[in-house]
Amino acid sequence: MTRTIATGLRLLLLAPPLALGLAACDAMRANTQGPVQPQATSGPCQVDRFFLLGLRSVPTTMTVANTGAACRFTLINPALNAVVDAALLTGLPRHGEAHADLISGNRQAEIIYTPVPGYTGPDTFSVTLEPGAVGVTVKVVVQPPR
Repeated sequence: MTRTIATGLRLLLLAPPLALGLAACDAMRANTQGPVQPQATSGPCQVDRFFLLGLRSVPTTMTVANTGAACRFTLINPALNAVVDAALLTGLPRHGEAHADLISGNRQAEIIYTPVPGYTGPDTFSVTLEPGAVGVTVKVVVQPPR
């Protein structure tokens, strides 16, 4: 049975902590399962971990070196029983480009951000996942190339 993102994650988070076992806790710390996000990050950047708790909007911070390369991160573990119908960019950045795309057969969303060449400073954008209107607000700190 397919569950919505909010329902599936809520059920996972309501499970008794001892029922998850130590191996599951280690895997969550390793950012490889469950509601711990992002699932993967690539590019000249780091994205702080956060939990999708069925809230309407979850904040996170991305630190990106402005090398001209994009920062990419994925949301939702494809092993979860969650289907993502849409990943919508609902708040545009002012100092770069952001994209939200579905990947892994509608089991994950990939978020991509590229700062404007030469820009350093703050930026922000938002993504909403459907169904459930689960949002992620990304506060971006753009740094000079390393």
